[in-house]
Amino acid sequence: MTESTSARPSGAGGASRFAGLIRETPYLLLIVLSLIGIGWTSVSRTPTTTYWIVLTPVAALICIAAGWRHCTLNAERLRMAASQALHWAAFLLAMILVTISDIHGMVNFDATALMLLMLLALGVFTAGLSLWSWKLCVTGLFLGLAAPLLAWVERAALLLMLIGAALIAFFVLRWRFRARGRSATAEAGE
Repeated sequence: MTESTSARPSGAGGASRFAGLIRETPYLLLIVLSLIGIGWTSVSRTPTTTYWIVLTPVAALICIAAGWRHCTLNAERLRMAASQALHWAAFLLAMILVTISDIHGMVNFDATALMLLMLLALGVFTAGLSLWSWKLCVTGLFLGLAAPLLAWVERAALLLMLIGAALIAFFVLRWRFRARGRSATAEAGE
């Protein structure tokens, strides 16, 4: 075996590791953006409703990207994207209706932010169910568990950041072990 052939598997392993990290990025991004919103809601005493409403289309795009890989035909992709767009439009409408009630002084800012977080969590979880994506379901469960923690514990931002960091670490470790397994399999095959 020459140096050029022995160097090639590690380069290929590095490329597959990078590709694996890219595949996990949308889920990590959704968790990080949600952690920012949770921290903002927990620490500041200003309305965060706009943040959660702006985060909803980002979650919709992440869900469409997650489902895109599982569809092989263009017709399936179009149907999935249309279904997810309608799904998220319904959740966005529900979020807007929640904020309208806030304008009339019926609900305070903290309760409104928690309701929007719960709606986002439910949207991510149900999108994960319809797309058969366990990663979206786990992300939705995390967001759903974060809302009651925020309601019960006034300063839960640190705890939620730690849980979010643990989820991110899980995804990164999972990615690294999968990449190692692939590179070991490729080296064994040569």
